Amino acid sequence: MNGTKKLIELKDVSKSFGDRKVLDRISLEIYAGETLVIIGRSGVGKSTILKHIGGLLSPDEGEVWVEGQEVGKLREVELNELRKKMGVVFQYAALFDSLTVFENVAFRLLRDFEMTTERALEVVRQKLELVGLKDDLLDLKPAQLSGGMRKRVGLARAIAVDPEIILYDEPTSGLDPVTSEAINGLILDMQKKLGVTSVVVTHDMNSAYKVANRIAMIYDGKIIGTGTPEEIKDSRDPYVHQFVTGSVEGPMPVR
Repeated sequence: MNGTKKLIELKDVSKSFGDRKVLDRISLEIYAGETLVIIGRSGVGKSTILKHIGGLLSPDEGEVWVEGQEVGKLREVELNELRKKMGVVFQYAALFDSLTVFENVAFRLLRDFEMTTERALEVVRQKLELVGLKDDLLDLKPAQLSGGMRKRVGLARAIAVDPEIILYDEPTSGLDPVTSEAINGLILDMQKKLGVTSVVVTHDMNSAYKVANRIAMIYDGKIIGTGTPEEIKDSRDPYVHQFVTGSVEGPMPVR
């Protein structure tokens, strides 16, 4: 991505929870308009990286920069302004069970952007259409939707604020292959139609290969491989190779 604007940067970021070091001097650059996929086993710190980008966690050491601002040094009002430029698609959609589809998608429009209900309804209809849903769902509750529909509603909520950055936490987790493929297509559509910068956390290699411009693999708190999908497929690092091929032959590589 040479010559492209650097939008997000982690510089030697470390983070521990108790005695467990989750991130160990991680450095990562994410460029405007690209989709970077972070892969690795469960519990290795993939979602922790997303939380640092969104300002939900602060590093024990190192720096996190988003759009030329060091996230850890922002005042609350400044951090809230930065978050207005971000959308988050949570694992399992994380919709509010007690709210309707309209209320879920419009939540930030009404709370953070002080939009009128009438204008919010227009935006919600537009975003639902963009993710392949009809507005006859507006009054339904999440429990009345399929898993794939809930994911789409979660994506509509994320893009409702016209974000410059979308953070996806395991977007295909728990979905059947057909629905997973549809969600992958939507992630690609968001990049093409909206020009957003996306950071996708997943352990689903089919999804990673489908949506990524670049892939970064985290293991034992460190980034052990970064490259295009083709470069990651051809990696000679034994742990990267074992992870992306799903091989269970031989002992687990030791680093």
